[in-house]
Amino acid sequence: MHNDAAKRFTLPSPLTGWPLAVLLAVYLLVGTTGHLPWRGDDLTHLGPIHAMLRGEGWLLPEIAGEVYRDSGPLYYWLGAALASALGGLMPVHDAARLASSLFCAATLYWTALAARRLYGEGAFAPAILLGMGSLGLVVHAHETQPALAQIAGVALCLAGAVNLGRQGLQAGLQAGLGITLAFLAGGLSGLILTLPLVLAAPLLCPACRTPAVFRSISLCCGIALLAATLWLGAVAVQAPAEPARWLQEELRSIHPHTEHLASLSKLLQLFGWFAWPLWPIAGWALWKNRQSWTTPQVAIPLIASLCAIILVATTGKGLRPAGALPLLPPLCLLAAFGVQSLRRGAANAFDWFGVMAFLFFGLLVWLIWGALHFSWPPGLARQIVKLAPEFPRGDFLASALIGVPISIALLLLPAATERVPARATSTWALGMTLLWCLAVALLQPWFAYTKNYQPIASSLQDALASQPAAAAGCIKRRGLGDTQRAALDYFSSIRTVRYSSGDDCQLLLTYGSAGNSVNVAKEWNSPVWERRLGGGRKAEVFRLYRKN
Repeated sequence: MHNDAAKRFTLPSPLTGWPLAVLLAVYLLVGTTGHLPWRGDDLTHLGPIHAMLRGEGWLLPEIAGEVYRDSGPLYYWLGAALASALGGLMPVHDAARLASSLFCAATLYWTALAARRLYGEGAFAPAILLGMGSLGLVVHAHETQPALAQIAGVALCLAGAVNLGRQGLQAGLQAGLGITLAFLAGGLSGLILTLPLVLAAPLLCPACRTPAVFRSISLCCGIALLAATLWLGAVAVQAPAEPARWLQEELRSIHPHTEHLASLSKLLQLFGWFAWPLWPIAGWALWKNRQSWTTPQVAIPLIASLCAIILVATTGKGLRPAGALPLLPPLCLLAAFGVQSLRRGAANAFDWFGVMAFLFFGLLVWLIWGALHFSWPPGLARQIVKLAPEFPRGDFLASALIGVPISIALLLLPAATERVPARATSTWALGMTLLWCLAVALLQPWFAYTKNYQPIASSLQDALASQPAAAAGCIKRRGLGDTQRAALDYFSSIRTVRYSSGDDCQLLLTYGSAGNSVNVAKEWNSPVWERRLGGGRKAEVFRLYRKN
């Protein structure tokens, strides 16, 4: 009787059907809305969406009136469309951020579709669950992040490329749309991540060496070329010089360098934690099938992984976690392949490691919450006070009432799914979702306080109102990055000009840290306004100067 009841309330493993859909919805939506945009990528990439809603930068993204060439327009188009459609129901930043949920869901679905076509029906759900359980996706899936649109294109291209030998025309159309999405989201880097998958298919798949398949590949490339031509042609009509500038910037962004390889330990650390737990299982799949590396089942995701690794390791301005997102779709494929052949001991170890890891980090979240509200443990509390010395300790009861049942669910995680070898995939997805929900419930007010520029923008707006109208009309900047400019424009409609221009400006706005302040020329008086965010030497410092 007891065993029958246990089975009745035990979820299938791996999760499929409606339980998987519900879990994915919770994973994608919790923490995506309900908070102001955070500093960093979340604010930076809200800037072009805000510009589009004001009728600016629909073809070339803009931030505060200046062209922003780091990302293509695709993500911003969907974000602006959602913000326009849902603006009456929720704040613009929340509605725009739902674009991340849609692109993330599309990435996981198309990756799972590719897994089903390569490895059978049994790989569909594990591919989604492994993606949800990866450490690198969880934060970026809940911020305004255009790289999610690029990896959605990579996943769709993979789903089409692996099917060229069976459904050439349909697969070619899918692959072509995938290349188009990746290009419109990420520019030339999107082509590097997708085109090799289609071009390599005839070399790897004997069934792909037919006239019909070659026609499908031509259709695929034609779709991508047509989309690129239409977009760049429209840009050229609006601003004839911009396509050449865009191409120059894109070529510079994909030009190989060795800066990341010189910091090999940091690069390996990034790959190690970002793609966990995908890379150990993917490595097992490669070892287990080492005699079959030239088959499509192994070669296509392997080529996609290598393209992503090379792109991350040899291009880009810095080692940013978001830049490693293209690793996830192909590694999810290989991991979905490898998890089916894990030995029982390895599968159990993988499962229990996940359980212990999520319990540990759940306890850590509670400790941080205790340090925030009760100054215990004291050492951790002192560190938190340094980061946010003026954090208001509000009502802690509501967050505790939400956090306790989530924590109980984490404790019951080992009994939540059937005891089968593939249970670890469900464990990681459930654990990551519960841990994220716990962090949102307990720590979101603190994150919102430490990453919120709205009070600074409002305070600066008040300071400008006290200045003569002629002076407030032009503000030079020094040290302000895209994030700060986007925040000032979004919250207070404040725009600045480069320090080298605007010689008639009477005001100068600087941004730096407490340990690395910005030096200004003698022609500027002492600051007429100053605000800080955070504490210690890393505190962010904004200062407004007026010319003598």
